[in-house]
Amino acid sequence: METGQPTGAPMPSGTAPYSVPAYSSGSLVDILKQPATILRILEWFFAVISFSTIASYGKAATGTSEGGFMIFTGVVAWLLTMVFLAVYILRPPQLSGRVWAYFEVAVSAIWVVFWFSASIAVAAYGCSFDCANFNASITFGFFSFAAWAASTWFAYMELRNL
Repeated sequence: METGQPTGAPMPSGTAPYSVPAYSSGSLVDILKQPATILRILEWFFAVISFSTIASYGKAATGTSEGGFMIFTGVVAWLLTMVFLAVYILRPPQLSGRVWAYFEVAVSAIWVVFWFSASIAVAAYGCSFDCANFNASITFGFFSFAAWAASTWFAYMELRNL
């Protein structure tokens, strides 16, 4: 029984066994060169810096609702960015189409508002001593806001092209 496919149900014509897409080094490099992917990588770094600097500021910032919101926004953005990057790189067929595009636009737009709100809230809270980490968190929060806004635009443009 040499059929060239795994045992079990017959496979649809035109599909490879196990349907695992083969990647060449060129295709991964092409994915990493796309502006949307570069923005997501920048968002990942900005989120790590933003939430870690406010968390390292100590109880004076993390014990407040403003500091907690910045940490929440940063950590969830960091996790979302990893999910988006995994989808960009792995390209699962279940996540291609209008539903994924709407999801990406909606989540990105929500996180634009979250980053702007968190950065403004922490900036308005103020700083009483040793403000370097505090100011870095605010700065990278606004960088994240700009990067997520650009990602929202790219996701929207992709949605329009579908």
